[in-house]
Amino acid sequence: MTVVAEDPDPRAAAMDEGLLFVLGRADDMRAEVYVRRADRADEGGPCVVTGTLTGPRCSLATTLPTTIRLVDLPGARPPTARGIVTEPSYWTPEMPNLYRLDARASAGPREVHCERLVGLRRLGVRGNSLWLEGRRWVPRAVACDAATFDMRSLHAASTAAVLVRPPESACGAADAAGVAIIAEVDAGSDADAARASLLEWSRHPAVVVAVVPATHAADVGGMRSVLGTMLIAVEVDGSGPPPKPPTGIDCLVVTLPPGASLHAGWRAGVPTLPLIARRKWGGGPPADRRHCDALQAELAAWSCAGSGAQPARDWAGYLVG
Repeated sequence: MTVVAEDPDPRAAAMDEGLLFVLGRADDMRAEVYVRRADRADEGGPCVVTGTLTGPRCSLATTLPTTIRLVDLPGARPPTARGIVTEPSYWTPEMPNLYRLDARASAGPREVHCERLVGLRRLGVRGNSLWLEGRRWVPRAVACDAATFDMRSLHAASTAAVLVRPPESACGAADAAGVAIIAEVDAGSDADAARASLLEWSRHPAVVVAVVPATHAADVGGMRSVLGTMLIAVEVDGSGPPPKPPTGIDCLVVTLPPGASLHAGWRAGVPTLPLIARRKWGGGPPADRRHCDALQAELAAWSCAGSGAQPARDWAGYLVG
């Protein structure tokens, strides 16, 4: 998605009340942020977008907030405002920095207003790995219930949560607590519901990966321009041979049923994109971080047994449940 001509590569986005929040070019010293109309209509006359970004605020540290003005860019299509954040504080699980966005788009008598917390998150893919804030990041995550999961314990164990259709309340709480979420689209959702869920989750820096059914991969793969740095994954059966990844997908979640081993086909011809291993939980007490570590050891042993050497490939993450 191109917001304005000089910003061809936005890196994070969140949509609310008809407005899209975008993190553009960003480094350790400076970040460009944009707010634009989510549509291109100038109903009621020329549209002017303005606002402020105030922060950071962090639940785990004391910060000194500043206010950044968002200034309208005359002639931008769609209508857009820009602000420059100096010495930006990015969101990570270790430092869940958030900013208060207060923006409005006015076109004649009509006005759209957006006020919410947002995070500046630098997350992406390099080769076969996930990278967060300039370093390789390997999430360990366990399946949780959105209504009851204990974010304090997860954060203390440096563990992410796997949630099916996490609600707005859970995502917002995780933003503030510094708990990464791997969000799953309900297998029974239709394509429209899946797209709506992804747009909602993209507002939250805590939601790092959205897992969609393979049947919806083509529908959501074209949404990259409005999802910012939230990664899109498809779940595949690891007890079978590796499939061809759908277009527009960032990574694969390779799932092993209880007691199943990884198919020998994964030793060669593996797709060149990050692979996140998942072991389905077979019952009993809920899985925890120790089971992620056990899955990592299991896959390392499997790889070495096939080659007689060091594992040929690093896995990008480990999920249990």
